[in-house]
Amino acid sequence: MRGFSRASSCILALLALAPLTSLSVTGCKSGASGRVVQGASAPATNPAAVPEKLVPMVSPSRLLPDVRGDRGFVAYEAGARRVLVDRMRLIVYEDGTTERANELLPLGHVNAVVLPSRLGGGFVFHATSGGGTQLWRASSWLGKLRPLVQFSSTTSDVVPGFDRLYLRLSSNGKLVAVDAESGEVRSLAPLPPAAAYGGLAFADGFTGVVDADLRGVLATFDAGATWRPLQLPERPAAISVVGGEPTMFVAGGKYVLDARGNLTFRANQVATDDEGDPSTPGVPKGPFGKKVLRAAVEDGFPDTPRTAVVARAGALARVSLDTAAIVDLNLAAFPEREANCHAVRLGASYGFVCGEREGPTNIYAFAPPLAMQKVLSFKGPRFVSANGAGALVVRGACEDGEGEARGPGAKARAPSASAASDAGTRVYCVRAASGATREVRVKGDLGVERVVALSDERVAILVPPRAGSTGQLTILRGAEMTNVPLVLPQKPRSVARELQRGMWLEGFEEREPGVLGGWVEAGGPVIGVRVKLDGTVTAGEARDNENGVVISGRFALSPGEGGRAAESIDGGMTWKVFDLPEHDAEPGDAATRACGPVGCVLAGWVRVGWGKPAISGDLGAAEAPPSLYVPMKTTPTVRLSCAPVGKPVTEPLPDKPAKKEAAPAPAPPRFGGFGGFGGFGRPQPQPQKTPWSTFRNLLAPALEKDEVGIDNGAPYDLVSLRAYAWGKKGSDWSRTGHFLMRFDDRFDPAGGVRSTATSAPPWPDESSTAEGMGVGSYPLASWGSFLDPAGRHALAHVCRGTSCSLLAASEGQPVLLLRDAAGRTAGFARPLPQGAVRLGESWFLLVQGAAYDTVALYRVDLGVLRLVTSFYRPSPSRYAMPEPPRLVRRALGTGLGLLVTSIPEPGDRFGGMYVHPVDPETGAVGEPIALGKRDLGGVLPPRCAEGQDGWIMDTSLDASPAVEIPGGRAALDSIEMRLRIDPGAVCVEGIAARLDGTFLPDKETKPTADKPPATATVPLAATERSTGRRWSFACSRR
Repeated sequence: MRGFSRASSCILALLALAPLTSLSVTGCKSGASGRVVQGASAPATNPAAVPEKLVPMVSPSRLLPDVRGDRGFVAYEAGARRVLVDRMRLIVYEDGTTERANELLPLGHVNAVVLPSRLGGGFVFHATSGGGTQLWRASSWLGKLRPLVQFSSTTSDVVPGFDRLYLRLSSNGKLVAVDAESGEVRSLAPLPPAAAYGGLAFADGFTGVVDADLRGVLATFDAGATWRPLQLPERPAAISVVGGEPTMFVAGGKYVLDARGNLTFRANQVATDDEGDPSTPGVPKGPFGKKVLRAAVEDGFPDTPRTAVVARAGALARVSLDTAAIVDLNLAAFPEREANCHAVRLGASYGFVCGEREGPTNIYAFAPPLAMQKVLSFKGPRFVSANGAGALVVRGACEDGEGEARGPGAKARAPSASAASDAGTRVYCVRAASGATREVRVKGDLGVERVVALSDERVAILVPPRAGSTGQLTILRGAEMTNVPLVLPQKPRSVARELQRGMWLEGFEEREPGVLGGWVEAGGPVIGVRVKLDGTVTAGEARDNENGVVISGRFALSPGEGGRAAESIDGGMTWKVFDLPEHDAEPGDAATRACGPVGCVLAGWVRVGWGKPAISGDLGAAEAPPSLYVPMKTTPTVRLSCAPVGKPVTEPLPDKPAKKEAAPAPAPPRFGGFGGFGGFGRPQPQPQKTPWSTFRNLLAPALEKDEVGIDNGAPYDLVSLRAYAWGKKGSDWSRTGHFLMRFDDRFDPAGGVRSTATSAPPWPDESSTAEGMGVGSYPLASWGSFLDPAGRHALAHVCRGTSCSLLAASEGQPVLLLRDAAGRTAGFARPLPQGAVRLGESWFLLVQGAAYDTVALYRVDLGVLRLVTSFYRPSPSRYAMPEPPRLVRRALGTGLGLLVTSIPEPGDRFGGMYVHPVDPETGAVGEPIALGKRDLGGVLPPRCAEGQDGWIMDTSLDASPAVEIPGGRAALDSIEMRLRIDPGAVCVEGIAARLDGTFLPDKETKPTADKPPATATVPLAATERSTGRRWSFACSRR
């Protein structure tokens, strides 16, 4: 807390709390040692200058953040800084002049984006918090905020495009486009279609750069009509516009794209020590620096309702409270260049108490137009208290030569400025508003008294209540003395208790004729009190909060929590609550908190004035933008009518009674190494028995009497398969063993079981075969497979964790265990979902790359795996990756492609399909080809004709088809279609589904057993999950 007035040092004596025993009063000449000494610029003759009208305080109020350093700095332009701090928009000029907008932005992280002229100019402000994102637009930095839109997702960036704004979502890095004028959601066009986008920047109405998924950095020079790759040799870390040119920042430098399409690399330059930063303005010189307004509020006095006068370091300045600019300056107003000065009421006007650390104390009167006149001077530090009506009380004698007060038995000290002549007495020098001075000596219990000069030149001495005493008030008129006891209020009891035990602070004033006012601090609560000359005490409301209360004379401010604070201008008798935006304390905040007639300074804030705001609704929250509402379109559903055709295939095998065999006696464990002593022996691994299971109701291969079989697979996956290896026990399986795989084409209504040719296992014996097939070893192995859309080839993987072995299987051909160029057959990555196709005699695989944001394309020729290329996928983190691309091929040709789903248009639930042609040799990516959506427009495509080409894929639809089965009851799910798609053309080869339960044909309906389905219908193969039985249906549009 800070008192009304201040000197450079305070000397207080804390003595025993006993009643005052005597008072002696002497008079002294006016200005005895404080003779008037004119300042350097004071007029030769200047009687006590009286302003036309004294301004007791500044009102109305205005709140400004205390901007320091680069806090909140946004940009520097034309000699001013644009600043965003504590929800406020400000312009700070080099001389410290500050302008502020009247509206408050919401809590959270707020950014500003300059709008180019093609979008109408001005600024867009976007605020993000846990509740989402809000956008406003303003024609200028301090202009009225016009709400655009708000939505529930948070954004990390806003980029002005050719004709719209692009917002990047923080959660997944996706882009959302909004109209810069209305805030309505728009499509991402004219960006190139992609599943994800990295950095993007637009230099003007025609030139732009974007980092697109799979294709890398693309540029356009025709406002997005066409995009061409820039073939950057490295991935950009950021993309921006610098100097009007698109710039891609990379490690060690940047690539700059000029208007002619030339790409130039520029290395980073090392800044030398003599290079200045032109973007940062210099600190203005002078005694007030950049904190002119804070100095005026902290130590100044208002001379008009809109200006204040402040003294510091020998200078006197008149400061505009509206702009924080110095409107008048006297650099030689007083000689003490190291002194700090604080303004007080002095006589009929005001003045300044100035002091240096361990130096003299000088009191100056203000002399219009802008000068200071010395009225009192002391050689050492003095405590000075103003009475609020022009009089002063100075602790110490009016003459500098008297000894300091000291208690009995204390050693004599050298004469000092605050001395008293007698032991056990304290001297006060009282200067009346008229300029006359007198001395008051207080003897007895020193340190508890509060001496107040009254406006009628009497002196009041207040002794606060203590244990066993209610306190007293002594009034001195000349040599006469009157004592009255204090009468404390009895209610409320809590306040009465605090007045008894609290500390009555220094700085009591005469608030009005015959009424004293001051403050009591009770170890937390702060209470304003008024004391009449008859001893009656009145208390105001107690204020208690963890941020404390800042007091100065009759002014006080109580900063609270939750954006609320309270002020008092009547010494704590009443409090008015006002909005004070929250400020997070920072290490650089000024430590000083002070109040006065000009206002208050707090950590992070400068509040100019008191009372209601200068502008109605000042610092009101900006109007909330309307919530985003985009009506969602319904996804069309394909409706089918599917009739059963013929009898089911792959009927379940009949149950066989289990053979009863005598349990073999357990074989004694065999040990290697040193035998079984001391636990040094290790049991050798034993081959594990496997069930030798059927596959899709087909018996496993027959075993001879002396043969052992090992099988494993994924019989319940979408692409089911099972592998069988068998041979004579203990023999060389590379010569005597057998190996085959069976897999299923779920789209084949005729059964779909495919079997490879029987060949030798790729492992030499039964133990290594069990290890290779993931049987009886740790960690456990999992099987899976990918089916080529032709239905005749499958790629199987056996994985332990992230390390896999790969096997290529084709109907009627031996199984091939894949290896790399070094001959390794394990340690490969698991292919991505839908990430394997067979093109001619070669397999192509798409796997996760070495980094989370890359995918790698591999090619297999003659069983050897090699890397073709890697593709970059822009994403903020591994947890926000877009849907992985899938490998597709042409049904009849040799084309290879990457199929992606674009970001949905506004109102759509699903995006469109695009295929990027890929060169099988180099991996170069071509222009995307639009294939439409996976909802097929709600219409069943025609059956593919013989020789019809297209991009072939097995896929589910955006909305599961609605199937009606006349002549039976069945619950179909997991419905997929095998499609051939080209732009504007789509056909279907077949449909696959799973049956939950059993299909029950109606008795009165006879299935067409031997009659082939009509050519206009599409075959559907439905497999019962529980039995493996497959039914054939003929489907048509319903």
